[in-house]
Amino acid sequence: MNTHPLATSVAAAIADRALDRLGTHLTDEIRLRALLPGGPIEEHGRDAVLARFDDWFGSYDTVVLTDVAGDDVGDRVVVYYKLEFDPDADRRVLTQTVVCTLHGGLVGRMDLVCTGFREY
Repeated sequence: MNTHPLATSVAAAIADRALDRLGTHLTDEIRLRALLPGGPIEEHGRDAVLARFDDWFGSYDTVVLTDVAGDDVGDRVVVYYKLEFDPDADRRVLTQTVVCTLHGGLVGRMDLVCTGFREY
């Protein structure tokens, strides 16, 4: 997999918990579908999707982006990133792979698979 500019920008915004920056990549009507260890979830609309990312990562003191990759697959962009959380305390690691469908250059749909927070 290559390094795609959208993948790098989205992953960095997530790791930085920069919801305003992440929001600039999303349509107003974005749909997020995610398969998580606890089961599937679905969110509709930019505010709901941003709130979901804040719920997942907003409470951590430190989030480090350790790997990112992405590639065009036809009319979609596949984004992969790996995050480490609070490396000086109770260390956790997580990966997410997201298939993004673009609408007018913005992400209109995110189909996400997550490993969940893993100890290491």
